Amino acid sequence: MRLEDARFAAVDLETTGLDVRRDHIVAVAAVPMEGTRIRVGDAFYTTVRPEKYRLDGMKYHGIAANDLETAPTFEEIADRLWKLCDGILVGHCVHIDSQFLSRFFGKMGRSFQRPLVDIAELEKWIGRREGRARSAEELSLDALMIRYGLKEHFRHNALADAFFAAQIFQIQVIRNGIQTVEQLLGILKDQRVCNAHFLL
Repeated sequence: MRLEDARFAAVDLETTGLDVRRDHIVAVAAVPMEGTRIRVGDAFYTTVRPEKYRLDGMKYHGIAANDLETAPTFEEIADRLWKLCDGILVGHCVHIDSQFLSRFFGKMGRSFQRPLVDIAELEKWIGRREGRARSAEELSLDALMIRYGLKEHFRHNALADAFFAAQIFQIQVIRNGIQTVEQLLGILKDQRVCNAHFLL
């Protein structure tokens, strides 16, 4: 399939911690894309009222427990999020976001399985293609933003980070002549670089 005909969604979550088995989602954002065209007007963001809240996470995302008292539950936003995430998921360490979403959709009896494009993994391939391996530090979201000329605004806000990921993905595929979904997913097959601690 031509890349321009594919549907993507750049996603980012804020959570109470990095344990995908026990922690909870406190914010979610999805930025839909048609090929490399970012559908800004259809972007979605909401805080999410978790079953349990851990104070530790606040030092990263700044979302306090009292900010979530009137937020919708995951079940209340699930239908809209499901529709937005109907294509290939894009993000920084998106495997972790996908595992959280799979767990929470799974609790509702929905099997959430989507192809994934991790911009850090794509950057690892780009480095090899250029003959210069990228270090772990160079694959962080902050480093990728600097490399691709994006100004930092509201980092660790789910919507901002999803937009950053969408823009970086857009530049990566255009500059490197990636034209089909099959080509893109083939590139990423053996590039796994992210784990939970990589997000810190």
